[in-house]
Amino acid sequence: MLLRFVVKNLFSFKDQTEFNLFPNKTSRLPHHKVEVDGIDILRLSAVYGANGSGKSNLIKSIALLKKIIEDGEIENVIENKKFKLSPACINLPVEMGIEFHTQLKNYYYAISINNNQVVYEFLAQSKKEKDILIFERKIENEVQRINFSPEYYENDKNKQFASFLEEKILDKNRLLISLLSKKWEIEFPEIKKAFDWFNFKLSIISPKTSPAFLEHILDSKKEMADFANTLMKSFNTGIFKLGVDCKNAEDFFSETNSEDVKDMLLSLKNAPKNAGTINNRKTGEKFSLVTEGEELIAKQIYSEHIDEKGNYVKFLLSEESDGTKRLLDFLPALQSLVNKDKVYLIDEIERSIHPLTIKEIISKFSLDEEAKGQLIFTTHESCLLDQDILRPDEIWFCQKDLMGATQLYSLSDFKVHNTIDIEKGYLAGRYGGIPFLSNLHDLNWHKHAHAEQEQD
Repeated sequence: MLLRFVVKNLFSFKDQTEFNLFPNKTSRLPHHKVEVDGIDILRLSAVYGANGSGKSNLIKSIALLKKIIEDGEIENVIENKKFKLSPACINLPVEMGIEFHTQLKNYYYAISINNNQVVYEFLAQSKKEKDILIFERKIENEVQRINFSPEYYENDKNKQFASFLEEKILDKNRLLISLLSKKWEIEFPEIKKAFDWFNFKLSIISPKTSPAFLEHILDSKKEMADFANTLMKSFNTGIFKLGVDCKNAEDFFSETNSEDVKDMLLSLKNAPKNAGTINNRKTGEKFSLVTEGEELIAKQIYSEHIDEKGNYVKFLLSEESDGTKRLLDFLPALQSLVNKDKVYLIDEIERSIHPLTIKEIISKFSLDEEAKGQLIFTTHESCLLDQDILRPDEIWFCQKDLMGATQLYSLSDFKVHNTIDIEKGYLAGRYGGIPFLSNLHDLNWHKHAHAEQEQD
C-alpha cells in the first residue's frame, strides 16, 4: 500500500510537493480505509487537472523512482528532468521520498540526486512514535558515509563490511537499496522487503502500456480467462467470448511477409530463452512467443461475436475498437486489484473508454468491500466526482501557479458537505484543476484564416 509520495525539483514540481492517502474524518465509504501498522490508509484516489497541469508528472515521478531502484543506478538523463522554469533549480538536487506498507510494516525511503549521482539516500521503518533507522547514506565533498542501525555495528565483521562498502564497493551513481537487495539479501532482510515492494507490489500503467504475455496468461490460467470473459460481456462490447490461437511459431507467421516478424523469429530460434511479446507493425496484431518444451509457440488473442443468424464470427483484436483494446489492457490489473495486495497507478484511466463504462469500473472497485488492492489514477472524467464512489479525501487536484510549477491539493482542503454535487462544483471552477480558456473571439482564428487565403 502506498501511504505518501514527496517530490521536489522534478518535472513540473518545483517546491516540495506531497501526495498522500491519509483519510480525514469523513464517515463516507468506511471500507475504503485500511489500517496498516497502526495507520489508516485509503485504497482509492483520483487526481484531476487540466491538460499540462502536471497530474501525469505525478505518475511519471513515481515511475522514475521505481525504475532507478529496479535498475540500481541513476539514469544519465535525470538532470534534464529538473524543473526548467527556474534557473536556480539547475544546481539543486532532485528529491523524492515515498512511504509504503509491505509485509506488515511501514517503510520510508528517500533519495536526493544531483549531477547524476546520489547525494543522499535513506531507509527507515516508519512508526507513529519514532522511525527505526535501517540505513542513511550521505555524500559531502566527494566523501561517502553510510550509517546502519546501531545494532548492526555490534558485530566486528559488520563494521569492516560497512567501511569497505562506502569506500570501495558502492559507486556514487548506484543505489544502496538495490545493491544490498541484489547481492546481500540474506544479510539485509529489511532492505530486501522494501526493494521487493517496488519490484513486485507497485505497478504503473501509462496511456501506452499494454500487459506483457496477456495472450499466454489467458491461455494458461483458466481463472483469468473466466474473469476476462465475464467482464468483457458486462461492458457490452459485442464480444461473446475471448479465445487464444496457439500454433508453432514458424507455421503461425508463415502467413505474413513482415520482416520484423522474420527477424524476431530468427533471434528467438537462436536464443529460445528470449521468448517474449512482439508486434506486427503491418497488421497491428500482438503475439506472445512462449517456449513450451522444445517448441516455440506463438499465441494470439481473438474475439468471437454472434451474427444475426446466431453463428460465432471470429475477429482479430486489430478489428476491435480502441476502447475495447484498452479494456483488455486493464484485465490483469482489475483482477489483481480484487484479489491481491498490490498498488496500481494508472495515468489517464478513461482514455478511449466511454464515461459510463469507466464509471462502472471504478464503482465496482469502490463498492467492493473485499477488494485487496489499491488504485490511484489520473483522469479528466468529471462523472467520477460522485460521493457515492469517491470520498472527498480521495480526490486531488493539480494546478500550475504563475511560475508554471505544479501545485497539488486535496478536496479535503475545502469544506464539502456530503450532499454537495462535487462534479457540478468542479466544472464551475470552485475547486480549481480545470483549464482556463481564452474567449474564442480573442483567438482571431478567422483573421488568420483570411490572411492565409489572401496569400494564396
